Amino acid sequence: MSSQVAREILVKTRRKVFSQNLGNNATAFVGNGVDFSELREYHFGDDVRKINWKATARQMHPYINLFTEERELNVVVCFMVGGSIYFGFQRIKQEVMSEVLALLGYSVLKNSDRLSTLFFSDKEEYFRKPTKNISALNEIIPEALELESLGKKVDYQTFSDHILHRVKQKSILFIIGDFFEEVDFSLLSARHELYAIMIRDRFEENPVLLGELDLIDPSTDTVSDVDFSEGLLKEFREEIEKKDQKLYEHFLAHDIRHTKIYTDEDPFLKLNSVVR
Repeated sequence: MSSQVAREILVKTRRKVFSQNLGNNATAFVGNGVDFSELREYHFGDDVRKINWKATARQMHPYINLFTEERELNVVVCFMVGGSIYFGFQRIKQEVMSEVLALLGYSVLKNSDRLSTLFFSDKEEYFRKPTKNISALNEIIPEALELESLGKKVDYQTFSDHILHRVKQKSILFIIGDFFEEVDFSLLSARHELYAIMIRDRFEENPVLLGELDLIDPSTDTVSDVDFSEGLLKEFREEIEKKDQKLYEHFLAHDIRHTKIYTDEDPFLKLNSVVR
């Protein structure tokens, strides 16, 4: 079943990425590229070879040409593996996360940048070294779908420490998860450019349950007997909103771009809004 889903995801995402642009990797780095950006007054120490003599003669003051240089990027897509991603009414979150991974992967490799993939729970589950080979996704996506997530718990602090030691070069990090755990990316965002891709199911944010039910914690496999009432559900929703607000404030404070994708939404449309 997972092999069929993997094929469907690969075909669908490749078609979308290659027929439309997802993001743009041109940076504002000033270098020796060929794409003219703007004129700027000459400052002491500037390269005299970049002087625009026509503008200089016209303004009676030296001006230089600035260019936008496209640089090869190092992109790491981080797939957070916890029991809670094995949930969803229309599609399970793990499948949607795999589709997001495919979309990002094709976009990165289409632009001839380097793609690394990390699967992480409270430890490294799997790491795919940097590649520019687009066929690597034929192995990565089935791996994302087949990873056993039940019984595992995400630890973002351990993850941050791991990335700081594992990824030495300044990189763009896409972190895909449901983000229910405590997060502190302050050190990570100081070294790398971060994008948080939140995958949620609407039911887990706004459950409709009444009566006494047995709940299984997908991260620990423990069973709890819970008597759901309107008051308890209201308290639960308010707690989710409170945690998410704290998360958004953290992202804003550390210049971390983010988006939330529900399991009944098209990931491509949401990703376009965050990576452009």
